[in-house]
Amino acid sequence: MGYCKECGHQLTDEHQFCPECGHPVERKAASSERAQSQRYVEPASPSVEEGRESVKPPNKKTKVIAISVIAAAAILGGAYYGIDKTMMAPKAVSEKFIASVKGNDVDKVKQYVNDGQIQLEANDEQTKAFITYLHENPDVMKSISEGLAADSRALEAGIPSEDHSSYAKLEQDGKKWGIFDHYTVQVNPVYAKAQSTEDATEVYIDGQKAGTVSSDSSKKIGPFLPGTHTVKGEVQNDYGKVESGQEIEATNGEDVNVEFDWSDHAVYISSDYEDATLFVNGKDTKTEIGNIDYLGPLPMDGSVKVYAKRKFNSVEKKTEEVSIKKGIEDIALNFDEENTAEASAPSKEEETTDKGSEVNSGVSTSEVSSFIEQYMYATISSINSGDFSIAEPYIDSNGPKYKEQKDYTAYLIKKGITEDLLSFNVNRVTKIDDSMYKVYTSEEYDISYGDGSVKYKKFNSIHKVKELSDGSLGVYQLISSTEVK
Repeated sequence: MGYCKECGHQLTDEHQFCPECGHPVERKAASSERAQSQRYVEPASPSVEEGRESVKPPNKKTKVIAISVIAAAAILGGAYYGIDKTMMAPKAVSEKFIASVKGNDVDKVKQYVNDGQIQLEANDEQTKAFITYLHENPDVMKSISEGLAADSRALEAGIPSEDHSSYAKLEQDGKKWGIFDHYTVQVNPVYAKAQSTEDATEVYIDGQKAGTVSSDSSKKIGPFLPGTHTVKGEVQNDYGKVESGQEIEATNGEDVNVEFDWSDHAVYISSDYEDATLFVNGKDTKTEIGNIDYLGPLPMDGSVKVYAKRKFNSVEKKTEEVSIKKGIEDIALNFDEENTAEASAPSKEEETTDKGSEVNSGVSTSEVSSFIEQYMYATISSINSGDFSIAEPYIDSNGPKYKEQKDYTAYLIKKGITEDLLSFNVNRVTKIDDSMYKVYTSEEYDISYGDGSVKYKKFNSIHKVKELSDGSLGVYQLISSTEVK
């Protein structure tokens, strides 16, 4: 019987090591024998001593550490299995995505969507529109739910899925944290074909910039999620920043056509003196009003103000300043006759000009209107019959309209496109000089395409018409046309 010198635990004669702390039991007899033997035996080499230490039985602390490591490994292994099966398994991912949509959880749906896309980065507004779209279209929601369920079964079985939804699919996308299989929901995005009547039109979808469009061609913008979205066009010019917004319905598999027509942000300018100079917000445009087709696009909030100036016998006069606001289409910058009558007494040179004008005063604007209407129907007939010669006599062969109309007619014939002129109106005729007129019109069309589709179009146009110089009244030709809408 004795006690351990290390921890004080009671020992028996059979104990070689302390059962409490594992320390070797020291006995006097053994110590004497060991001391006696050391007188006749050479000291052990260091390697032998190390060998003796290596077989030293583990103490209590070592056992505790070993048990802890084993327990931690077991916990981690169980956690891996649990996380993999309950959180990151294909079925779990697909079910949680559907639950997030049904629960209107914008943040979670956005996280799932952006995690599964390559180019798409949806914001809150896009995600809300997508969720609303799915709630309003239960057939689409059902297709996605059933498709993701089929995808998850196929992934867990290690076979290709044959029942993808056309709206979204579940796919494996590498590893999460380098450990777990990573699965994502990939929503099929949609795109828009945008075009504008103005160059450098910035396009925004739900407040997020999507691209820049020019006036000479359409541009594909996106991708974005299916749903109802707010699309905004923005033009920055000398008049300020002009914005135009519209809503679009984007569905799966179809590009949306977006057109920015800025005619609602433009005004027609006229004056009783076509040679008067236009001023915008106090700045001289150095352009005579007779040479201005229209002014715009510009803000229609009253921030843009216009007036005209003209000299009357070296006395400069100014018209009343007009603020441009929504709903204004035409602005007549006319001079006050009482204030200009004395100043505008004609000189001999001016008298000659005025008399020259009187020679042509017998020309009625109704004749010009009749001519432009005949021209319009002749061009429709030439397009639909494939014969440009029908419209040719109405167009000045030396003017820009001739080649433009000839090439346009050939293009429509090649594409199998026809036009039906539903309505045509002459809104105003302005005389530029003795033989030149500016005609403002509006037209409505049904345009039939080669694939059988028909689209309705509405335009405002400005035409420059000249009276032929042979002296015969009522004979005209078209020089140019500008399409405003």
